[in-house]
Amino acid sequence: MDIYVPDYYESFQCIGSACRDNCCIGWEIDIDKAALDKYMTLPGALGDELRANITRSEDGSDCFALGENERCPFLNENNLCRLIIAGGEKMLCEICTLHPRFREWFGDRCEMGIGLCCEEAARIIIGNDKPFGLHILRSEEGGEALSPAESRLLEIRAELFRIINEAQSYTEMTESLLRLSAQAEKELTGNSPTRISFPHDKDYAEKAVSLITSLEPINKGWEHLCKKLSPINIIPENTQLTGYKNLLSYYIFRYLMKSASDGEIFLKTALGIFSAEAVSLIMSITGESLGDSACLWSKETEYSLENLELIYDFLYELYYN
Repeated sequence: MDIYVPDYYESFQCIGSACRDNCCIGWEIDIDKAALDKYMTLPGALGDELRANITRSEDGSDCFALGENERCPFLNENNLCRLIIAGGEKMLCEICTLHPRFREWFGDRCEMGIGLCCEEAARIIIGNDKPFGLHILRSEEGGEALSPAESRLLEIRAELFRIINEAQSYTEMTESLLRLSAQAEKELTGNSPTRISFPHDKDYAEKAVSLITSLEPINKGWEHLCKKLSPINIIPENTQLTGYKNLLSYYIFRYLMKSASDGEIFLKTALGIFSAEAVSLIMSITGESLGDSACLWSKETEYSLENLELIYDFLYELYYN
């Protein structure tokens, strides 16, 4: 099995206490079985403290009991992890070791990336000054051959990346991405959207803002931000075309291959484009950078299945009905 990563993957390193939005604050930290077994048998004062701070979440999984201001109990006053200080990264549970990295498997291929929900990862992704590319990080044993559909999807995805890399304007790029995705879905599933374009008029903007404000708030400040949203023109500007190319490449990389199981090629592409528009809207309201706005949107949507489903339902209604 070959493990593929974006060319910027190895540039990521946690910035620790310099992070303005620490992932050890406000997030429920699930503990995997291997880590739980280790924590339950760890001797000494640290072992006692670990066991005293493990609880059960609403879904029944083991997790750390967040303390004051929803801080992980092992985050010190300098926003550094006391578990790492005490015993290195081997002390961490799986989610803390991996975050913000993600992994997807299909056939004898594994793909890993870094998620936009992390401000440092977002800075690297959006600030990338080279065309999106992948390389093999390492090879491992195991895995079955790719299915014909998976192999074809990889070819289609490569063509989508080419469109992004060669585009001279945002509108040209997104229209070409949607057109190819509709053709690919027709080829592989026999289905296709009833339309691949629509006017970005006030009616659309109002529907988009209504959707965004209906999302379940995941982060502090989201509801306050939503109160400021208005149905303005949300088509991203060409002045930051490279950043939007990087944003769309991220979504195509992370989501398109999931359509090997559900066949929804077009909706995966449409998700990336709608996300770019939402990020543009957030930028206009907050004055934050493209990277920081993408980070905020990612935290609100990519880690909530309910919110992602609401977006997919909106896009299906828009393009298929």
